[in-house]
Amino acid sequence: MPRSGSVLLFLLTTWLGFWGIPSEAQPIRVSDTSGLTHESAFGKPDTNQIRALLELGKKRLRPSYTRKANRDSALLFFRRAETLSARIGHRKWLEESQCLQGIAYLLDSNWPKGKAYFMKVVRERQERGDKAGEIRALLRMATTIFCDDCQENRVALERALALAREIGDRSQEMLILMEMGYQDFQLHTGDTKEAETKAQQVMAIQTQIGSKPLTRAYHELADGSVYKTPTEYGYLSNAYYFLSDISQARGDLNQKLFYILKVVRDAEESGQPDELDYAYYRLGNAYYELGQFDKSVVYYHKSLALSRKKGVFLVQMALANRMALTLLRQGKPREALRFLQDVVRKDLPYTYEDVLLLAQSFGACYDGLKQYSVAEMYYLRSVAWSDEVTSGFQYSAWRKISQFYVAHGQFEKASPYLTQLLAVPGKKIIPSHRIEVHWMRFKVDSAQGNYLSAIRHYQKYKTLNDSVFNVAKSKQISQLSIQYETEKKDQDLKLKGQAIQLLTEKSLLQQNQLRQATYIRNGIFAGAVLLILLLGLGFKGYRVKKHINQLLEAKQVEINRQNHALQHIVKEKDHLLIDREQLLTDKDRLLEEREWMLREMHHRVKNNLQIITSLLHSQGSFLKDKEAFAAIRESQNRVHAMALIHQKLYQADRLSSIPMNDYTREIVDYLINSFDRADIRREFNVDPIDLDIAFAVPLGLILNEAVTNSLKYAFPKGRIGTLRIEFKEEGPKIYRLVIADDGIGFPADLNPNLSRTLGMSLIRGLSEQIDGTLRITQTGGVQITLRFFEDKAPRIPA
Repeated sequence: MPRSGSVLLFLLTTWLGFWGIPSEAQPIRVSDTSGLTHESAFGKPDTNQIRALLELGKKRLRPSYTRKANRDSALLFFRRAETLSARIGHRKWLEESQCLQGIAYLLDSNWPKGKAYFMKVVRERQERGDKAGEIRALLRMATTIFCDDCQENRVALERALALAREIGDRSQEMLILMEMGYQDFQLHTGDTKEAETKAQQVMAIQTQIGSKPLTRAYHELADGSVYKTPTEYGYLSNAYYFLSDISQARGDLNQKLFYILKVVRDAEESGQPDELDYAYYRLGNAYYELGQFDKSVVYYHKSLALSRKKGVFLVQMALANRMALTLLRQGKPREALRFLQDVVRKDLPYTYEDVLLLAQSFGACYDGLKQYSVAEMYYLRSVAWSDEVTSGFQYSAWRKISQFYVAHGQFEKASPYLTQLLAVPGKKIIPSHRIEVHWMRFKVDSAQGNYLSAIRHYQKYKTLNDSVFNVAKSKQISQLSIQYETEKKDQDLKLKGQAIQLLTEKSLLQQNQLRQATYIRNGIFAGAVLLILLLGLGFKGYRVKKHINQLLEAKQVEINRQNHALQHIVKEKDHLLIDREQLLTDKDRLLEEREWMLREMHHRVKNNLQIITSLLHSQGSFLKDKEAFAAIRESQNRVHAMALIHQKLYQADRLSSIPMNDYTREIVDYLINSFDRADIRREFNVDPIDLDIAFAVPLGLILNEAVTNSLKYAFPKGRIGTLRIEFKEEGPKIYRLVIADDGIGFPADLNPNLSRTLGMSLIRGLSEQIDGTLRITQTGGVQITLRFFEDKAPRIPA
C-alpha cells in the first residue's frame, strides 16, 4: 500500500467487504460458483438459483486487472434475484438482493438510488423491531464507499451509533466509532483531533470488553455461512490499529510502530494467534515505512505463511504489492516482476485501488530493469485508473509518476503532477510525502532556471524535514525495534535454557561480575570521550567566533580609513562616493555572512550534540547496571538541554537570546517523556522573557537537574503529583526562577545545601556562575528558588 492515508482506506475497504461484497481479501466462505452459467441461473425459483444469481452479480461488481467492473450487468442479476425471492417469500434473500443493488448504485456514486434500496431494508427491520438488524444495514450502507465528502455516511453512522448504545451492543458501538473516526479524516480535511477522540472512546470500550475473543462477532449470512468482523480479535487490537493509523496520518512513524508492536506482542503471548497474519502484515508495513526492508520482508513472509495455512487471505493484494516493492528495495527487480506476474495470472477479483497499485508496482519493476518506456506506460496507466478511486490514491498516482520523471530528468513531464500535488490542502497528504514533493519541486525548478521558486521549496523542505524527522524520533524508533527483537530472543533463550543447563551457579556469578565490570569500564570510557568531545566543540566554536570578529574588525578599520579620506578629497568626490558605497555594500554582505555563519555554527553544534546523545543512547542500550544506565540517561538529558538552545538560536530571527517560555516547556516535556511519567501534572507560569544565551544555558541545566531530581525521587511507586515552573521578571533585568513539586521531599538526614551529589553540586555551581541567590525549602514538597540580575555577565568557573 502507498505511504499516504491509504492504510485507513485499506481498513475501510476490508471492512466494506465484511458487510457485503465478498472478495479474496475477506474471510467469507461461500460455495464455489465458477461453474455457474446464465442458463443455470434461471429456472425453477429456489434458494440455490437465487444464490447463483447473486454470486454472478457480485463477480461483476469488481474489476479484473484488465477490465473495469460491469455494474449494469450486476444489477440485472440482483433484480432477478429480488424478483425470485419475493415470489417464494424468502425474506433474507430479498433483503440481500436489495442491499446488493444499493451497493452497486453507491459504487457508481448514485447516492439517491443506492440509499433508497438500503432504506427498504432499514424500514423492514424497523417494522419488526429488529434494532440489531437495522444497525447492520446502516453500517453496510455507510461502509460501502469511502468518498471524500460523504455526509450521508455520517448520518447513517450516527443513527447506528444511537441504536447500538440503546441496545447495549458495545462491540458494534466500538466498530461504529472507529468507522466515524476514519471518516473524520475526510470530513475534516485530515485533522486527527476528531479521530483521536473516537480512538479514546474505542480504547475505553475495548478495555471494558476485555482481552477474550468476542464470539458474537461471528455473523450469519443469508445462505447460512458465517463471516468474521474485526471485533473477533481481542487484546485491544482494534483500538491499537486505529491509533496506529492516526499516528501515520500525523507522520509519527515512531508512535505507529509502538501500537503495531503492542498488537503483535499481545497476539503472540495470548495463545490465540488468529490475527497474527494481519498483525505481521501491519508490522512489515511499519518497518517498510522506516526503510528497514530486511525486517519488513521477514514479516511479510510470516503473514503469507499463516494466511496460506488458514486458507484465508485478508490482505493478499496489498501484501503482493508490498512484497514486490520490498524486493525492489533489496535490488531484486526480476524476482519482484515474477512475483507480480504470478499474482496477476491467478485472475483474482480486484478493487480499483488494487489495480492502480499493481500498475505502479509493475512500473517500478520495469524501471529497475531499465526498461523505461514500459515503466512509463504502467505509471501512466496508474494515473488513468486514479479517476476511479478516492483522492488519497489519486495523490499516490501523481506522486509516483513524479518520482519516475524526476529520477530520469524529465522535469517538464513531472511539473504538472507536482503542481497538482502542491495545490492539495496541507493535511490531505502526510508530512513525509509533502516533504518529498517540495524536494522534487526544488529539483524541477532548479533545472528549469526558476531559482527563486526553487529556493522557496528548498526552505519548506528543510523546515518540514527538521520538524518531522529528527534524531530523537529516530532514536525512539530504533529503541522500540531493539526492545521487541530483544524480547523475542530472550523468549527463545528461555525455552532452550529449560532443556539445557550447561552452566553452574558459580560460573554464572563469575560471568555476571565480569560483565558488570566491563559495563562500568565502558561507561567511564564513554564519559571521558563525551567530555573530550564537548571540550573540542567548545574550543572550535570559540575559534570560529574569534576569527569572524577579527575579520569584521579589520573590515571596519578599512571602512573608517576610507571615510576619513573622503573628507579631504573634494575634487574626486564622485569617484570616492562610489568607492564608499561599495565598501558599505561589502560591510552589509559581511554582516550577513557573519549572521549566516553564526546560524550554521549553532546548527552544527546542535547536530553534534544530538550525535553525542545518540552515542550515549547506543552505549546505554548495552548496560545492565541500573546506576550506570541512569548516569548515561541523565547525561543525555543535559546534552539535550544544551542542544535545544542551539536549535532555537538557528531557527529564530534572534541569534543571541532564547524565548524562555517555550524553552522551559520543551525541557520539562522532554524529561517527563524520558522518564515515562505522563501522569505527572505540569503547571507553567512563565513570563514572555528572552534571555541572553550566557544566562539561558545555565538556567536550562539547572531546570534539567531540578526536574530530573523531582521525577526520580519526589513521586515514588507511581505516586501522582504536580510540577510547578515559575519564571518572573521582578524588576528591570531582575528575574526569579521557581521549580517546585508536591512530592515526598528530601530525606530527613539530607541537607540540600550541603549535599555533594552531582545534581545538587551542578545546581549550586551554575547558580554561582550567574551570581544568583539560591534558596531550597521544603513545605509540602521541595521548592528551589533562584534570583539573579541579567545585566551582570555570568562568571566562568575556574
